[in-house]
Order: sequence, then structure tokens, then C-alpha cells
Amino acid sequence: MTSRNYRIDNIKGVLIILVVIGHFLLPAAITRFTTNSLYLIYTFHMPCFVFVSGFLAKGVYRKGRFRWDRTARLAWLYLLFEGGVHITEGLLEGHIGWKVDIFHESGAPWYLLALILWYLLIPLCSRLGKKWSLLLVLAAGLTGGYAGSGLGDFLAADRVLAFMPFFFAGYFFTDRDLERLCTGTSRRTAEVLGALAGAVIFLGTYDFLEPYRLAVYGAMYDRFAPDLYPVCWLIRLICYGAAGAISAGLIAFLPDRKLPLLTVLGQRTLPVYILHRLIRDLCQYFDLYRFFNVHSKVQVLAVMAGCTVLAFMLASEPVNRAFQWIAEAPFALGEKAGWIGRKNERTGK
Repeated sequence: MTSRNYRIDNIKGVLIILVVIGHFLLPAAITRFTTNSLYLIYTFHMPCFVFVSGFLAKGVYRKGRFRWDRTARLAWLYLLFEGGVHITEGLLEGHIGWKVDIFHESGAPWYLLALILWYLLIPLCSRLGKKWSLLLVLAAGLTGGYAGSGLGDFLAADRVLAFMPFFFAGYFFTDRDLERLCTGTSRRTAEVLGALAGAVIFLGTYDFLEPYRLAVYGAMYDRFAPDLYPVCWLIRLICYGAAGAISAGLIAFLPDRKLPLLTVLGQRTLPVYILHRLIRDLCQYFDLYRFFNVHSKVQVLAVMAGCTVLAFMLASEPVNRAFQWIAEAPFALGEKAGWIGRKNERTGK
């Protein structure tokens, strides 16, 4: 039995707070401060989250056995999230239709769908090995954006392709690699480069980098200006470098020990990820943003602080317990009925 990696928990805790802040700022990103803050967050928070997800996915496929149960749980959560977003977005649009499109996704649920697809690619990449896998997923990430509207958000393909290099970089990243990054000269270098990259993005987005902002969303290249289309792959590659630098700096900076509240938050990111987005939509539906003066930096900082409090609330024990009950309900019923148990006996899992 190995000890828990508290550094990873702390990283996930910081990232989920940034996810909440980013989603709540998104409808109000019109000033220099909010725009720069938003795109600094969006430059690295999901690439880093995807990297960590890949790092933690090593148990999905071992000794020729694939953990279908982990994929099934993600699929169940994806369907729940899709249903919830369908209702809240329907409220915002003034009509909740009966049809839920689970095959096209460009909103927050994309991450769960992408995880499923990346999990399914793990056996293939394990056979190909680290070098060829990383080369192929990098090529797919850089060139996939040229697929345009022909592929678009079908199975969240735009995000799946764009963020896939980070997932498999994390998957092939070892505990030894993590230790090297977080000690000695490597740690100091990562922190300095991450801080410099973050400063450039925060200070320059509104004035200089705004035309390239879509690259951080993983958007298809046909959404860029026509004159940028031929070099979109290079823009995305530069964005990969910036995201990698800031992510490495954050990982190196955070300690490998329990921190008050943050470590537990990092262990309970799924309920925060799913529930906060529904709450954001409801805030828009009830027009609560009218009380928010986006031109006041004090109020913007207050919203950021409120998002942090909300993240901790959604990770509290009562909320997490209720969420886990819903997340495990179909599998608990299957075990009670004996179906899952018989399946596990046949597969040896």
C-alpha cells in the first residue's frame, strides 16, 4: 500500500477553485482586469487538470486488464451532468426541450466525456510506448483543429484532441519525474518560468494576446481570423508551452503535505466540478449578476473569494456524501442484484 500523494491533492484543490472562478467570471469578462484574470486562468487550469488526470489514470489499464468500472462511473456522471446542464441552460433560453444531445458537447461536461475517450486510448498508447504515443497525440492536438465544423463538438472532439497531449504527458509522467520537478534547481526553475509566463499573459491579454484567446479553449481553427488560420497550429503549440510552464510552476510550488481545507478539497473535486456549473447557470437565470459591478476590482475580488468559499462548501462532507450516493447508486444496485459481482468474477476484477 502506497501513501497518498498530498501534492496532487493540493494541486487539484487549487485547480478546482480556479475552475469555479473561471466559470463565474466568464459572463462578466469585459474589463481589462476580468479579461486578463479569466485568460490567465484558462491558459493553464484545464491543461493542468487534464495532466493530473492522466497522472492518476495509471491504474485504468494494468497487466492487460482494463478498468471498465471506472469508465462506467464516468459515463454515469456525464449523463447526470448533461441532464442537469440541459435543464439550467433551458431555463436561460426560456425553453427546456425533451431531447438531450449527449453526443455534441462544448460546455463543462466535455471533461468527463473526454476522460472516457482518453481512458479508452490508454491500452493502445501503452502498447505504442511513451515516445510514439506523445508524438502522435501532439500531432493530433496541433492538426486536429483544422477539422473545423466537420468534426466540431461531436463527442467534444475539439477539446478531446486539443487537450489530449496533456493527458498522456501526465499518464507517462512517473513519480520519479514528479520528485525531480519538485526538488532543487528544477523546482526553482519551474517556479520562475511559470511566474514569468503567468505575468506575460495577465499583463498582455487585453492589449496584445486577445486575438489568440480561442487557442486556450481548444477551439477548432475555423473560429480564428482567416489571416491566422495557416499558423493556428503554431499558436496552439505556443499555448501548450505557456500552459506547461505555468502548470509546472504550480506543481513545483505546492507542498507534499496536508494543508488545511485545501487537501480535502482536492480529494473531492467531482462534486464541485459538476454542481458549481449548475449554480452559476441559476445565478444567471435569477439575474443575480445585476448586483455585480464588473468595473469594480473590489467586487471582482469579492466574487473570486465567494467562488473559493463555494468550492469548499460543495466539497463539504454532507454534500460529498450525497453526491457519492448518487454517483454510486446504479452500481450499488447492480452489486445488490448480483450482476456486477458475477461480472467481476468472470473478468477476475
